[in-house]
Amino acid sequence: MHAILLAFDIGTSGLKASLIDENLNVLRNVTTTYPTRHLPNGGCEQDATDWWMSAVRAMLMLRELAPEYVKKVDAIGVSGHMLGCLPMDREGQALRPAMIHADTRALAYSNDLRARFGRDYFYTITGNVLSPTASLCKAVWLKNEEPELYAKTWRILQAKDYLVYRLCGRMETTDLSDASHGMLMNLQTRRYDPELFRCAELDMDKFPEIRAGCEIAGHLTEEAACHLGLRAGIPVSVGGGDGACANVGAGVARMGEFYLSLGTTAWIAGAMNEPFFDPEHRIFHIYTLDGNGCNVFGTMQCAGRSVTWAQELFDIPTPRAFDSSASQAPAGAGGLIYLPYLEGERSPVFDAQAQGVFFGMNTTHKREHFLRAILEGVGCSISQILDILRERQTISELRIIGGGAKSKLWKQILADMCQVKLHDVSTFSDSATSLGAAAAAGVGIGLYGSLPEAAAHIAVSSTFEPNPETQAVYALTKKRYAMLYPSLVEAFHTRA
Repeated sequence: MHAILLAFDIGTSGLKASLIDENLNVLRNVTTTYPTRHLPNGGCEQDATDWWMSAVRAMLMLRELAPEYVKKVDAIGVSGHMLGCLPMDREGQALRPAMIHADTRALAYSNDLRARFGRDYFYTITGNVLSPTASLCKAVWLKNEEPELYAKTWRILQAKDYLVYRLCGRMETTDLSDASHGMLMNLQTRRYDPELFRCAELDMDKFPEIRAGCEIAGHLTEEAACHLGLRAGIPVSVGGGDGACANVGAGVARMGEFYLSLGTTAWIAGAMNEPFFDPEHRIFHIYTLDGNGCNVFGTMQCAGRSVTWAQELFDIPTPRAFDSSASQAPAGAGGLIYLPYLEGERSPVFDAQAQGVFFGMNTTHKREHFLRAILEGVGCSISQILDILRERQTISELRIIGGGAKSKLWKQILADMCQVKLHDVSTFSDSATSLGAAAAAGVGIGLYGSLPEAAAHIAVSSTFEPNPETQAVYALTKKRYAMLYPSLVEAFHTRA
């Protein structure tokens, strides 16, 4: 009998439920949505009960669409957005809405911690740059801004931890990926760091046990099974953050393999045996789902967002029309260069005040030059991230996922600028996170011997190779691009 895996993925705007076979083929999936509240003080919140009710609605839909598969579910995997903070009381009730990844209310506390202990202190422990979005800083905000509520808090959970609790009835687990990315964990010991918690003046016992995402957290309770229309007793994995799950869903699980996610934001990530503590703090870390290594990330803020912004600006109806126009400009965009810092930047420069720039404009430039410059500007940023990772090891190939992977023009530009073979994968890019969650659950029940064995089911479908004819012009473009941020940083930080 073929195995069936059920994956729940808590996204920023909705929950996706997917039925997946043992070869990591998506048999059926559905998405249900929920609201996000944006508050004027930088707050960004979701109600945890909305995640659960979305799972209930999604299963109702799957039972109608594919009842034959729902009856045969062998394990449940869970993933979710990261950098959250959800306080729960001892009875299992959420004490307030969850602060999600985009919440920046902890800015003052982040600045205070940095001023008191230095930015190097936090990076050398966690491998990540201290910022108000970190779960660590959100918990500090919670303790200081809502002290009575903090005093009642029994556990502080991430999004996927809450769903695991609703499935299994236990609030006792989180995973290595969420703990590391949230700056709660020492990368070397793979445990909460007592000294770090002392400096932040947080209670370590309010956080759940850290386990590998491939482990089994518990089994589906009778109550949860009744709500979801599933049989009780199904194993439920600890699960992982969406960043860690996406690696596996892209087919990248062996040490030394890397991929590019080209969506609204973009990142290059891959697993290394040891953390890569970058003296310049240009690289971030998220532990792997199996705990056998560190996923090393370099992230840029506005990749696909630059394209959608330009579509609005130039009144371009579709991405295909964007590519058609951009393809009319030559490689190098006639010397026009774009800095994609529309919403600040994270890698290779960590600067929230960096701004977008078109440089080198003259009267010969037309719309197509601006559009191609946007694709190439994102390519320059991604190339810089890749060069940092190449300081540790040789990288000659990348898999690519994300909405931007639909653009053949952009993929060729990226292959040329990064000097890599760029591989499309056989799965839909929006399913990568769900496939990673399913793979972790499959390892947990022994369906796969390891995550690399599971990820081997994600095949390469096509490849873009570097075009040697563009090498000289792109070398000049990247050289000029690299000169701009250092020249403009003072202007970026000089505002009314």
